[in-house]
Amino acid sequence: MDFLKAARPDAEGFFEATAADSVQPNAMIKVKIEGRQVVLTRYEGQLYAFSAICPHAAADLSQGTLNRWKVCCPDHGYCFDVRTGRILWPEDEPYGLRRYPVKEENGLVKVKLT
Repeated sequence: MDFLKAARPDAEGFFEATAADSVQPNAMIKVKIEGRQVVLTRYEGQLYAFSAICPHAAADLSQGTLNRWKVCCPDHGYCFDVRTGRILWPEDEPYGLRRYPVKEENGLVKVKLT
């Protein structure tokens, strides 16, 4: 989905990412904010935002699978917890998912790039 993003962040540093109703439970949507690819999802009513770039080998996580709170990379099967960023498989690897603060406001999803 291509959504017109705010050119500047709000007073708290959040950028408009997309319409809130476009982020459905247990589904992923990829947006581009300030040149960064960000994946948005909902799980149990909570919004999550994380980098679309797998920290293991730079694959596009939005092309992977999402099962509840676990996103798995399409290339090598590395899996991460979208709630915490922790790697779930393989357990002995040092990678973590880059997560971003996210909020819903006035019908929009907003993401803070950190």
